[in-house]
Amino acid sequence: MPKRTILPIENERVILRLLEMDDLPLTLSWRNQDNIRKWFIHTDIILDEKHYSWFERYSELDNDFVFMILAKDLENQPVGQISLYNINWEAGSAEYGRLMIGNPIAQGKGYAKQSTILLLDFAFNILKCREVFLEVKSDNISAMAVYKSAGFVTTESSNELTKMIISPLLY
Repeated sequence: MPKRTILPIENERVILRLLEMDDLPLTLSWRNQDNIRKWFIHTDIILDEKHYSWFERYSELDNDFVFMILAKDLENQPVGQISLYNINWEAGSAEYGRLMIGNPIAQGKGYAKQSTILLLDFAFNILKCREVFLEVKSDNISAMAVYKSAGFVTTESSNELTKMIISPLLY
């Protein structure tokens, strides 16, 4: 099944729209920043060819949606990205992740939390997910604070990774 069309979604602060080919140079530059890539499970620098190859595969998947985060108060400028992926349509579950606020002027301004809340609303009310889960590096205190403030609860934790989950009942 080809990737379904998802129209942009928005709240008072942000607009989320699906990632497009033209966004790849910007998202790659964000993803390769030392202060961002250190928080991903795979911390290697990503080369252009690998990023474009990933996008070709991604474009055919109907269980993987990467959204650009546009800041309304910055004239709808792209400031980051956020994703729902590994969607199991039958089970009603999805993985949340790939969150990054790559634009330095937008970091620490609440866009991550606003985008997370908006994406969870979309997951539960439009996609009809019954649970959304994530894995985060256990020492990523700022990300975990965002997730907890959005309603995620920890299900498992080690020195390296923390697993969290949220359902519509917790949201």
